[in-house]
Amino acid sequence: MENSEYKNDSIMTVNFNREFIDCFGNGIPGKNPEKVSNMAEELCLTLFNLSTLGGGIVSPDKKYMAYLLSLRISECPDAVELTTEEASFLKEVSAEAYSAGAYGRVADLIEGK
Repeated sequence: MENSEYKNDSIMTVNFNREFIDCFGNGIPGKNPEKVSNMAEELCLTLFNLSTLGGGIVSPDKKYMAYLLSLRISECPDAVELTTEEASFLKEVSAEAYSAGAYGRVADLIEGK
C-alpha cells in the first residue's frame, strides 16, 4: 500500500507507522534519544492530549474527534481510514503542534506525496 490511498471521494487510508525523518533522511530521536520518533505514536499522544487549538479551547466535538482518531491510529497505524474532515483536522492539529518539517511530513503523507 502506498502512503495514502483513496477508497472513494471522502475516505482515504493512510499508513502512519513511519519514522519521523529530517530533511537529510535521518531519523529524528523521540523522547527516548536511542529510539527514532514514530509518527503514529507522536500523533496519538498529540491527539489524546489536545486541549487548545488556534489559541482557544477545543470544542467538545473536536476533542472527541481527536480522541477517536488517537484510538484508531494506535489500534492499526498501518491502515488508518480518514474522512476528508478528519484529514483536514489532523493537518490543522499537526500544523500547530509540530515543527515545519514534522508538519510537512504528516501533511505529505495524508496527501499521498
